[in-house]
Amino acid sequence: MKLSKLYSNNDAVFKPICFNEGFNVIYGKVKRPKETDKDSHNLGKTLLISLIDFMLLKKLTKGHFLYVNKIKFRNMVFYLEILTNSGKYLTIKRSVEKNSKISIKSHDEKHQNFTMLADTDWNESMIPLKKAVKKVNSYLVLDVIKPWNYRNGVSYFLRTQGDYLDEFQISKYSKGKHVEWKPYLAKILGFDDKLLQKKYEFDEIIDKRKEYKAEFEKRLATKAEEYDKLKGAIEVKQSELEEASEQLDKFDFYENELKINVELVEKIESEISELNDNLYNIKYEIEQIQHSLSNKVNFNFSEIEELYKEVKIYFKDELSKSYEELVEFNNSLYGERHKFLKDRLQKLQDEKEMIEPRLKKLNQQREDYLKILRGENTFSKFKSLQKLMVQREAELVRLQAELDSLNSASVIQKEIEGYQNEQKELIDKIDDLRKKGNPTYTAIRLAFNKIIKEVLNLPALLSTRLNDEGNLEFEANIVTDEEKGLITSQGKGTSYKKFLCAAFDLAVLETYHNKSFFRFVYHDGMLEGLDNRKKIKFLALVRRFCEEFGLQYILTVIQSDLPRDASDNVIPFEDGEIIRQLHDEGDAGRLFNMPSF
Repeated sequence: MKLSKLYSNNDAVFKPICFNEGFNVIYGKVKRPKETDKDSHNLGKTLLISLIDFMLLKKLTKGHFLYVNKIKFRNMVFYLEILTNSGKYLTIKRSVEKNSKISIKSHDEKHQNFTMLADTDWNESMIPLKKAVKKVNSYLVLDVIKPWNYRNGVSYFLRTQGDYLDEFQISKYSKGKHVEWKPYLAKILGFDDKLLQKKYEFDEIIDKRKEYKAEFEKRLATKAEEYDKLKGAIEVKQSELEEASEQLDKFDFYENELKINVELVEKIESEISELNDNLYNIKYEIEQIQHSLSNKVNFNFSEIEELYKEVKIYFKDELSKSYEELVEFNNSLYGERHKFLKDRLQKLQDEKEMIEPRLKKLNQQREDYLKILRGENTFSKFKSLQKLMVQREAELVRLQAELDSLNSASVIQKEIEGYQNEQKELIDKIDDLRKKGNPTYTAIRLAFNKIIKEVLNLPALLSTRLNDEGNLEFEANIVTDEEKGLITSQGKGTSYKKFLCAAFDLAVLETYHNKSFFRFVYHDGMLEGLDNRKKIKFLALVRRFCEEFGLQYILTVIQSDLPRDASDNVIPFEDGEIIRQLHDEGDAGRLFNMPSF
């Protein structure tokens, strides 16, 4: 898969770009260096990647330049011609205004112009975006990455400035989940992507079951570790209930009244007293917190400054600064305290809501017990004790339900442990495959090292490891002293990482060059920050790769980043390598010839 031609329905706004099958340069030139308001970085060379990605059917989102400027571009229709690995060509038509409707045309000749082609002559006309991605994927036939589609990997070969921060995790995936890109990358490196996907699926299942268990246990009055204590309490209550029931049947109230008296004094009265104390303290603290929250920081700097002026005291800048810092400190302190107080208030209110119903229930129980103990009428006592028996039975049912809930929590925990065992088996399999390696991974590693060594004259290593969660991590490093004039001191870290990213892309393309895979890569600003000698070596390597492996390389570069010889003369590109030159001499020199863009 290579890029062949990019054009639009309006040549005056966007000039067609015909790509070479090998080496390509998008060149930004400063024609008016004395005009300080001109900037060669703002000519639109980076926008070209965004436009290509759009034409490769990336969903148009709010941050995309076509979305931000959709009014300016509403009449624009773009066309991207692709050379497929079968040797046929594929043209994708997409407008800005109706960007979710796509047309696709398969053809044999290159550098066509289908701006006037009727809708009926397209193989697919105005189909939805998702369907269009599937159709394009079927035309491209990238067998290497099946069942993944081309959209999963195309961003690795459209490297913007934001994609050089990590060799493996491009900016597209920086805010997403690792499951979205790590299994794909594992597939590219020759590992079993299905194992990784399944591992991430188990991670998600386990996390969700743990969350469910935690929420479930929040509703329980008893903790899981008190299971046996609860079970014992149920057995005691069952025994007491059976004994009380027998005595009640015989109209023998003595033992019942004795137990009621003990329970009233030792349990109910004691708990009521304790809960009343807690409730009083909680209400008092709630009142104090509400009062504190109603007070706000009142520190009027302007009034203090005015006071100093009135008494004719010189208000020094240093003093002014200290007051400003004091205000800022107080505001910060108030914000943190305010949050703490609100959290504490919510916790107290939750406790209050739990205590009040319990107190109400205990007071009613105390009243019922006292009625029994004070009563003299036998039948009335019988009814009261019978009512108490019903309450005790209900309490027993509640405790049994609590025990059942603890059993359910235990079942959930066993379920989690079962998933964790399967997860552990997957981790072991992934680790075994990682340690064993595979021919594809070895080939990419060797190619990566060869590229780094050819340009930087140092060995480099791709490696993998398992992190603490048992997930695969990918690493790329130069395995020797960095201080050997490899990269200019300015932006050394960025340049170092940028070259590792480029080397990884090229190593992958070299390894898959004879298979149905991507055969192009676009590197934005790749030469920026590199030492001149390294620029020359890198460009020589890229040209050789294009020839030897049939790859397409697209480079964006500005005038100030061009390689220079020992006499500080610019080394020009060869004839035909520059496919689009941008400059700062009016709108015509930009990617899009329109005012203020």
